[in-house]
Amino acid sequence: MSAVNTERRRNEQLIAWMTEQDWSAAGLAKALNAEIAVFTGRVGRITEGTIRKWRSGEIRWPRTVQRVALTRVSGRPSHDLGFVHPSTPPEEDDVQRRAFLNASAGTLASAAIPALRPRPAVGTSDVLRLKQRVAHLTVLDEQRGGQEPIEQASLTAAADALKLQEKSATDPVRRRLYVVAADCVGLAAWCRIDACDPETAQRHLERAMTLAGLGRDSVAQFRIWHFMSMLSAQRGDLNQALAAAQASRGTGAARRDHLLASLAHARTALAHAQLGDHQAARRSAGYAETALAKARTDIPRPDWVAFYNKGELDGLTGAILSKAGHHQEAEAHLHQCLASLRPEQHRNRALYSAYIALEQIAQGDAEAAVHTALQADAMPAAATGRTSQLLTTFTTTLTTAAPGSDAARDWADRPRATTAWKDSA
Repeated sequence: MSAVNTERRRNEQLIAWMTEQDWSAAGLAKALNAEIAVFTGRVGRITEGTIRKWRSGEIRWPRTVQRVALTRVSGRPSHDLGFVHPSTPPEEDDVQRRAFLNASAGTLASAAIPALRPRPAVGTSDVLRLKQRVAHLTVLDEQRGGQEPIEQASLTAAADALKLQEKSATDPVRRRLYVVAADCVGLAAWCRIDACDPETAQRHLERAMTLAGLGRDSVAQFRIWHFMSMLSAQRGDLNQALAAAQASRGTGAARRDHLLASLAHARTALAHAQLGDHQAARRSAGYAETALAKARTDIPRPDWVAFYNKGELDGLTGAILSKAGHHQEAEAHLHQCLASLRPEQHRNRALYSAYIALEQIAQGDAEAAVHTALQADAMPAAATGRTSQLLTTFTTTLTTAAPGSDAARDWADRPRATTAWKDSA
């Protein structure tokens, strides 16, 4: 139980810290709940009202788990934020408060209490601000596809995270800074994968893996192995694509989270299909579906994981079936994927539309294929590497499958779009 003070006294230290760090009561509550989830596995239940009670002095000594979270977010012990254990005599409480005020004014307290520990210059609030930048860039990537401004903005954010390592910080904060840097460089690598630039992507991934190792974060390592599998497939190294997918499946993150396990199985299934082992591909795809059905929805995950759901699994299943020559079944799954996309997922909408066009031409329906391809080609994100490459493959396939047809002429006469995103990353 939290200790409640019958004689309320505003917690000026907490108020001063929140003002200094620009924390609202709602924002701090959200950050603390996320922090509690990190070390307990369950999201905290701190509310805006809880924070107000702390500030007003109604609650003088929060629960243990709340104090731990607050220390991890602020980089300060509870006493430095004005909290007083209920067993502390009022006189000692007053001494500690005067010591804080004197210290903040630049004078040394003469009271017989331990000196306040200097707070770290970098805290969880700094990490959270960096994460917000990464979240913004992730949304831009979903809208636009891999573009150089997003890549460069991601690398800048990574540099900013590493620059903070030069300041004083607790060990947990240092690890999180490395993880944020790994996520940023990983996003830069993803931009290069999406743009079909494997050499630059490889360099980014190698650096991201080092940073994830320094941060000792298996979720970051999972993401990099996932990207490595995609990159290896793009480069034609299919055995390495399979090995990387299996490595992602073996991470602690995938063992703990059924959703990540499902994604790892799906990527493994696609690697098997690319190698021509369609029985193994079907088996892994089944594992992916089973794991996804068990995935919890009440646990915090990084923003980049949001793309993966039943619809995305349908998209990967469509690609797996296509490799086995089951084009009608593949098209059905791809349509289900397309229907599940969020409005802002412009890049994936263009990408999967191009896949559908290829499945339609594989079934001999040139007219429907061109209609679908024209829709994909008109989308702003169609200029990105992977979608553009698929549409180039579609042109070659159409020329071979239906030369001289009305559909082929419609495709050849299409207006060449020069759509570009006007705002910067």
